[in-house]
Parts: sequence; structure tokens; C-alpha cells
Amino acid sequence: MITVIYGHPWDKSFNHAILDTVLAALTKANVKHTLIDLYADKFDPAVRVDDLALYGEGRTADPLAARYMEILGRTRGLVFIYPVWWGVEPAIVQGFYDKVFLKDFAWEYDPDGRLSPLLNITKARLFTTSEAPSPVFTSYFQDYLPSHVFSAVGIHNSSWLNLDNITHRSRRECEDFLAKVADAMTSFGY
Repeated sequence: MITVIYGHPWDKSFNHAILDTVLAALTKANVKHTLIDLYADKFDPAVRVDDLALYGEGRTADPLAARYMEILGRTRGLVFIYPVWWGVEPAIVQGFYDKVFLKDFAWEYDPDGRLSPLLNITKARLFTTSEAPSPVFTSYFQDYLPSHVFSAVGIHNSSWLNLDNITHRSRRECEDFLAKVADAMTSFGY
């Protein structure tokens, strides 16, 4: 199953057009998929005291985070769609990492005290938009995120596609980017 994690609050955004393109590609290919729409779900990204009380046990007090964990347990491919804000993902996506990628679910310590991933997600695609040029974010999205966050929990083979200078793009440039998104989904390997 492919899980799409969407992190944008406005349904008229270009990110929503990316979401529509991804979902259409999955549907056309008859691929089983589910959507986690963090804003529509009203996901609270903040780790609260109740969550911290259970953190050491690898549990959460947030029923929505628990539902997301159940979904990720059946997921073999991930697609993230969100804008780049202040050089990284929005807080709601960071909160998803904080509250869902829990010990004894997404990772554990091996007998030597090293982090060992528990998820088995074979591919991930990140589709983002930004105001600043893509090279500003390359080290984060192509190096740090895959090697520190994703690999720690068992997410492999990630790729990133960003449409930068978003507010200055022509309609044609936006359409071309959506075609690249559709192509990336076709090569996702259902």
C-alpha cells in the first residue's frame, strides 16, 4: 500500500494540485493507497505531557497518531506533499515525525545500543514547493532527511522534487511540474 501524507492547509494551493496529480496517478494505476491529510484531520503536532508519559513505552496518548501508526505498519511506499517553510517541512509534518515515529514501532535500540529501524517502507517521494531556489534546501532534503530521519525508521530510496520560486511561476511551468510529478509516480514502482 502507498500512503500519501499531505501537509498543506489550503485546498486551493498548488500543493493541492500536486495532491490531485498523485492521487490520480495512483488511482489510474489501480494502486491501493490511503491519504493522511494532516490539516483536514486536525492533527495536533505538539508532543504533550500525556504523550511524553508514554514515550518510553513506545506508545502515544493521541488516537490520531495511533491511527497513523496502524496505517504506516501496512505501508510499503510513502509520498509526502508539503510546502517548504523556513527551509524545512511545516511544523505539522515535523510533529508527525515526533508523534508517529515512536520507539518500538518505527525504531528500537539493538543490543549494542545502536538505533535499529523497524519500518519496512521501500520507497518514498517528496514533492514540495518553495519561494527560495531549490539549491538552498538540497542538503536538507537530499542528505539530512533521508540519512538521519528516514533511514533511522526504515524508510528507504527517497527522492525529492521541488518547484521553487512558486509565486513567480507561469501556468505552463506549473503544468510542467505536475507532469514531472505524474512521471515520478509512474516510475514509483507499484
